[in-house]
Amino acid sequence: MTFWNRFAMLKTAFAVTTAKTVANLTAFLKMGSGTSLPGKVARKLDPDLLRNLGKQVKHQVIAVTGTNGKTTTCGLLAQFIREADYRVVHNQLGANMVPGITAALVQQSTMTGHLKADYAVLEVDEASMKGLTSEIGVQRVVVSNLFRDQLDRYGELDTTAKLILSGIQQTELAQGQGRLILNGDDPLVTTLGQHDAFQNNLLYFGVETVTYQHGTPVSGPVPFTREVTQCPACQGTLAYDTLIFGHLGNYHCQHCGFQRPTLTVAAEHVLVKPEASDIRLRYGEESLTLTLPLPGLFNVYNLLAAAAAAYDLGLPASVLESGLQHYQSVFGRAEKRVLQGKNTLTMLIKNPVGASEVLKLVGGDPKGRLLIALNDNYADGRDVSWIWDAQFEAIPPHKQVMVSGVRADDMAVRLKYAGIPAENIQVQPELKTALDQALAQTQSDETLYLLPTYTALLSLKQLLS
Repeated sequence: MTFWNRFAMLKTAFAVTTAKTVANLTAFLKMGSGTSLPGKVARKLDPDLLRNLGKQVKHQVIAVTGTNGKTTTCGLLAQFIREADYRVVHNQLGANMVPGITAALVQQSTMTGHLKADYAVLEVDEASMKGLTSEIGVQRVVVSNLFRDQLDRYGELDTTAKLILSGIQQTELAQGQGRLILNGDDPLVTTLGQHDAFQNNLLYFGVETVTYQHGTPVSGPVPFTREVTQCPACQGTLAYDTLIFGHLGNYHCQHCGFQRPTLTVAAEHVLVKPEASDIRLRYGEESLTLTLPLPGLFNVYNLLAAAAAAYDLGLPASVLESGLQHYQSVFGRAEKRVLQGKNTLTMLIKNPVGASEVLKLVGGDPKGRLLIALNDNYADGRDVSWIWDAQFEAIPPHKQVMVSGVRADDMAVRLKYAGIPAENIQVQPELKTALDQALAQTQSDETLYLLPTYTALLSLKQLLS
């Protein structure tokens, strides 16, 4: 071994050891979540660290990106891979920019910088795709959906699509290898596959039909406006045979023939129930029935994205059944907890479509109270005008709602215009106090729904730890 090889190994080991120490100190001193700072420190000490760790993954690196559902999709896929007796690493806490991904891989490596993994499943921020794929070899890319989100960071939807595409073009897909796994129900996501280099390396997933069990909340009193109405290919008007939610569904353009592609992995039928969904799943040539123990139709798409990636990896259908039985909700993504003897359910909200689907779900629970925490830190997006596009009208006027966070007053105003009387809205900017008061007011037979934005979710996690 040459001197420079030994030096590189020592540099990597020093970076990893230091980063692990920073993570432990951050947790001990309760200075934050510790999901990104260790990665920033490690990258300063060894700029090649992420590249070196990525090379140690034995089989595949899978990147999952898109607006909504990345964390849950990655959690499900990682569980499916484990069920097939493979070792998998992933950034399970949801820190999805390059420093956070680096920190996650560092935490799962040895002190000497050895990463023992057959697969890596990486949740990737849309704007970070190009940075990630310039450092680490990615063989599979999963794109969940594209909705308006953090316009101050991403811009409009076509800009977000270009950010993702620039990252994909740096992967092995540009050489006709690997696979691009796309939500075929999203016309914008579908266009990512319209490049010649990808034509033989595409796999689509989506939903065919949906029904709702009696008593399941379906929609609020105000219908949600589609964010995509024009054909991405010719700018003609898109028509829908089936509209699932937002702009997802079975679409076609009457002008140029652009349409939803053939789905390889599909929910042929979904029965949505209050806390779960029964799904008849087409898994390539196989058909199976699954129960997804997560609420909301949006989680069905997360399952489909993970199942499509599992299918592409050649995993048997049996891993889906066993994986769903063993799956543990990621913090803040439909996570149930008992706090001070009260039932709680935490669900992240961060953009109009995602929040609207959550609000439709929780607004219909007659035994539910709400705590909404709105922040405008960098990771949330500085612009909180998105709350005026989310359907808070789905919350019945009689509901008791506690609002908290940096922009608690803005949320209170939004709820007022959604038709909730002032006497049913409590404003408490300090999250710990708001949580304590909301729990005290929740009866034993009720559920307290915690709906935080991203940095409020991290604060909530720190409180509960």
